[in-house]
Order: sequence, then structure tokens, then C-alpha cells
Amino acid sequence: MKKYITSMFLFAVFTTVSFPQQVKNLTLFDAINLAKKNNSDYILAKLDKLKAERQVSEVYSENLFPSLTFSSRYTRSFRKQTINIFGQNYEIGSDNSITTTIDVSEPIPFLGTPVFNGIKIAEYYQKIQEENVNSVETKIKTDVKKAFYNVLLLKEVIVLNQQSIDNAAENLRVVEARYKAGVALEYDYIRAKVKVETLKPQLVQSQNNLEIAKKFLKNSIGLKDNTAIDAVGTLSYDSTEVWGSTDDLINKISENNAAIRQLKLNRKINEQLADVDYANYLPKFYLFGQWQSQANENDGRSITGYRFYNSIVAGIGVTWNLNLFANSYKEDQSIIEVKKTEETIAKTKELLKTQTQSVLLKIEDAKNRIRSQQALVNTAQRGYDLALISYKSGVLNQIDVVDAEFALSQVKLAYIQAIYDYLVARSDLEQLLEK
Repeated sequence: MKKYITSMFLFAVFTTVSFPQQVKNLTLFDAINLAKKNNSDYILAKLDKLKAERQVSEVYSENLFPSLTFSSRYTRSFRKQTINIFGQNYEIGSDNSITTTIDVSEPIPFLGTPVFNGIKIAEYYQKIQEENVNSVETKIKTDVKKAFYNVLLLKEVIVLNQQSIDNAAENLRVVEARYKAGVALEYDYIRAKVKVETLKPQLVQSQNNLEIAKKFLKNSIGLKDNTAIDAVGTLSYDSTEVWGSTDDLINKISENNAAIRQLKLNRKINEQLADVDYANYLPKFYLFGQWQSQANENDGRSITGYRFYNSIVAGIGVTWNLNLFANSYKEDQSIIEVKKTEETIAKTKELLKTQTQSVLLKIEDAKNRIRSQQALVNTAQRGYDLALISYKSGVLNQIDVVDAEFALSQVKLAYIQAIYDYLVARSDLEQLLEK
């Protein structure tokens, strides 16, 4: 038995070692589609939209269809009421009583009965939830894009750090050979060796940052299993990409953004509520009808032999809330809410204009840095190659090679960072444009 348990344990260990955790490689398109299926915020927004659709159906049912109420009551008299007439007691009522009633009522959409106001309010609320779904979807796309680009950036940083280590190792090999040949100082050899060792922690740190970035990407997608993920692609810049004039973009975003559309719908709801409060000044008319079946029998008759008497009545009714002061206060509050919404719309438009201008400036700044750094990368690479050749020839010092390698590394990093900044700013602009 012990041998069996030991063999099973060794098999489990061997299986774990032999079959490492699978990695799911995702393109940006895959990541966004997965987020639409798994992100909790998006799922909740869609459920709120579905709930709003049901509420619209409920309002239609309540306002356009008659209200039916069924009730039935059985009454047992344990001691009946008695009256005395000329000294003689008489019992009133019966031992058993059954009363069944069906009431029907239907409001008349006239004067103070705001039937269609309630329907409009429900429809506006449904549209708000639809806009909320679109807004949440756009935000999720932006979050996934930024997390995805961050993973790609850190992968590029790892490549640059590894290149720096490789260049430093090559420099160390050259210096060591010159040192052993007696044409280089021991200080140069020690310096080159220290340079290689000081670059290694940067590589490890960038690798750790990459793992953290992958977890952030996984969280933004909404994946809850233990599957590891990785981003597939490269940071790229399209110099031919055109967004249009600044004024057109600002006007389009400030007038048609989802936040503005939702606020406009809120304003319509508040306007309808003001109309409802105004309708409280007026009488409310309704149609009603009632069918009633009643039986009153004593214990001597079987329930199957009860005699039921039916009655049917119908008519028109009216209710009127004459507390006019309270109604006026409610109407004033609704009007104030309309004005508050209008002020919020104006404030949000200005905020959107500022955000758009800020994003466009970031895009333009990133474009300028990409153009300038792109030219510097080739220059810095050429400078490093010349420095290395010159050092081998004894023309330059080893410190010149180190400086040239450091400049090359910084220029490449700045170029990649500029592309990343451009993609992030573009994501923010696409969110404002709801693309």
C-alpha cells in the first residue's frame, strides 16, 4: 500500500512538472470580445437594461389595461346579532355567508390622469439604461486596450533590457580581452563587469512588472479562472491616421457624448414628472365595474345547495386632491430638478470640451516625440556601433562605449514610450467618440 501511494505521488509530481500551465494568447480583438462576455460591470449594465424593458411592459400593463381584483370571503357567525321587538328576540343574519367579488377599474386619460406621462417616463428610463450599456461597453474597451498596451510595452522593455545586457556583455568580452592583452586598465574591466551585473536587476524587475500587467489585463477582461494569458502583438504607430479638425471633434463630443444623451433623457424625465405634479391640480376620472356573488345560509342546508345571488354594477368615478398647496410645492421641486439637469448638461459639455482638448494635445505631443525619437534611434545605434569599433581600435575609451550604449537604450525606450503614450491617448479619444 505504501509503495502504491508513493508511486501515485511521484506520478502527480511528474505530471505537474511535465505539463506546465497553459497560456492563452490573446489579440486585442480577442481580449475585447472576452471582456464583453465576462466583465461584471458590462453584465450588470445589460441586466439593468433588461430590467428597464420589463418595467416598460409593466407600466403599459398598469396604464392601458383594466385593473382586475378578485376577492372571496367566507364568514361563520358563532353568535348572531339579535333585536328585541315587543319583548320578542329575533336573530339577524345567517350562520354561513360566502361573498365573491370581481372589481374592474380603468383610468380615463383625461385631465388629471397622467397615463401617457408614466409610459413616457418608463421609456426614457429604458433609453437611459441602453445608453448606460453603451457607455460601459466603451469604457471596458478603453480599459482593456490600455491594459493590453501596457503588457506590450513591458514586453518591449524586457527586450530592451535584455539588449542592454547583451551589449554590456559584449563590451565586457572586448574589455576583458584587451585587459588580458595588457592594453586596457583593470578599472575598465571592473567597470564593464559591474555594468553587466547592475543591468540584471532591471531585467528581473521588468519581468515582474510584466506579470503584474498581465494580471491587470486579466482582471479588466473579467476572467476568473486560473488560466494564464499573454498579449499578442506589437506597439505600432500609423502616421497616416487622421481624426479630423479639433473644432469638429470638440463639437461632436460635447454635443453627442453618451453622458450628454443620458442627461438629456434625465431632463425629459424631470419634465414629465413636472407635468404629473401639475396634473395633481385636476380631477382624475376612472371607469369601474363590479360583479358580486353572495350566499347566506344556515347550518341546515348543505353547501352544495347554497343559493347564490349575483349582482353587477358599473359607473364612472372621480377623485380630486384638493390639497393645492402641497401640489404646488411638488411641482416647484420638479421644475427645480429640470433646471438643475440643464445646468449639469452645460457643465458636462464644458468638461467634455476640456477633456477632448487635453487628449488631442497628448496625441499631438506623442506624435512629435515619435517622429523625433524615430530619427534618434538610428543615430544612437550608429553612434554605439562606431564607439565599439573605435574602442576596439584603441581610439576611444571604454567610458565612451558605456555612454553610447546608455544613450541608445534611453532613445529606444523613449521611442517605445512615445508610441505607447500615443496609443493610450488614442484610446481615450476613441472612448469620447464611443468607437
